[in-house]
Amino acid sequence: MTIEKNAAYKALHDYYSSYNEEDRFSHRYNSVEFITTKRYLESYLRPGMKILEIGTGSGRYAHHFARMGYEVDAVELIERNITLFREQTIPGEKVRIFEGSAVDLSDFAAESYDMTLLLGPMYHLFTAEEQKKALAEAVRVTKPGGILAVSYCMNEATVICYGFLK
Repeated sequence: MTIEKNAAYKALHDYYSSYNEEDRFSHRYNSVEFITTKRYLESYLRPGMKILEIGTGSGRYAHHFARMGYEVDAVELIERNITLFREQTIPGEKVRIFEGSAVDLSDFAAESYDMTLLLGPMYHLFTAEEQKKALAEAVRVTKPGGILAVSYCMNEATVICYGFLK
């Protein structure tokens, strides 16, 4: 798979080179997202399921599910996050990380995963075409009848947070 290192890639690379992704869920005030999402996803898990997390960041979800005994593959675009991911991997954990892009999962076979997580990339993709490619790739690698979880930030979030709540 070829990663296009364009202006959008550079912006993400620059941002995540100074942002501590691992710290994002470590405080009580911002752990609600992780706790809620993992509980919801766990309700769909069955023994022996194989999971793919696209845009894994530092691997909070991937590591969580791997430590529960699931086989997990993770894809991440940013080198710094891959380094953080590897630092968090414990011996014997059934998790692998690959450098890659949500819009090109050509290194992954079709219908390979029981659960596919696309929890980060959708709000980093700048065009509708890229978003559709990422969704199409996630669908392609997910088994028929499998679970596809997608997270997307609504456009109104900034207005609600900074316009009405402050």
